[in-house]
Parts: sequence; C-alpha cells; structure tokens
Amino acid sequence: MAHSLILGMTESGKTTLAKKLAAHYKANGIGVLVLDPLSDPEWQADYKTSNPDDFLRVFWESRQCAVFIDEAGESVGRFDDAMIRTATKGRHWGHACHYISQRGAMLSKTVRGQCRHLFMFCMALDDGKEMAKEYNCPELMQCVNLEQGGYYHIARFGTLTRSNIFQEK
Repeated sequence: MAHSLILGMTESGKTTLAKKLAAHYKANGIGVLVLDPLSDPEWQADYKTSNPDDFLRVFWESRQCAVFIDEAGESVGRFDDAMIRTATKGRHWGHACHYISQRGAMLSKTVRGQCRHLFMFCMALDDGKEMAKEYNCPELMQCVNLEQGGYYHIARFGTLTRSNIFQEK
C-alpha cells in the first residue's frame, strides 16, 4: 500500500473516487480511517471524524489502514507538522494515506513527494503543469480537457491511464 494524491476541481469526482476506494479496501478486510471536515455520512469507514486531533490519535494507535484525508489542502495546511508526519511516518505503521484536495499546491511538497500514486481530475493548467513536472509526465497538462468524472492515474515511474469514475463498474 502506498500514499496517493487525489486532486481536482470542485465536483470533478475526487470524493466519489475516494469513497469507492475506501469501500474496496473495507470489502477486502483493510481498516479505513477518514478525516472529513464535512462529515459526509456516505463514507464506508471503520473510523470517521471531522476532528483533526481525534483523527491523529486514532491514526497513530492504528496499524495497516487505508487513510483518507478529505479537504486535505485545509486539514494538512492547518496542522502542518502533525499532518506531514502522516505522510513521512505513516507507512511505518502500514498506513496508505489518500490526500484529497482541489490543488496540489495546497499541500506541502513533502507530502506530495511521499505519494506514489496520483489520481488527477480536471484542474487549471498551472496545476496540471506542476503535477506534470512532479510525475515527469507532460500528458498530465491535458487535465484541463477532462470531463466531469474523468481522471488520470499514474504511479511514479509508471504508465499514465485515463478513466471515468462515473463509467466504472
């Protein structure tokens, strides 16, 4: 399990993808932890909270979980030191963190650098350029042309694929 970025404009499909991933992990017996400031009831999780302090306590008490931090640009930005440690030390606890944000620039370079996977929905060209540089994949700049639900997935040193969250089974 590896850390992931899920990036895209509002209503592009990023939280829908994250919820599908969480359900997949849970169905396969992997614990799911969610920090969601909006307290969306649709998450399939073993633990869900909107409180960052409670979340961090459970995060460090748990092992080998799929972790989802929604609105990560805000959450990680407000709790930089503690949240950066979820990226830099979380794998030592067996966690795979998924940072969900509207823009990669809202997350520290340290957090972005710890993420092997990128799921990128429609974003502004400047954001696409930044991610294209970080993942060494110029095709990511085409993110401006993605339809609602359309996204790119790439793993560092991997191959770029294109999917649509609303057309997947």
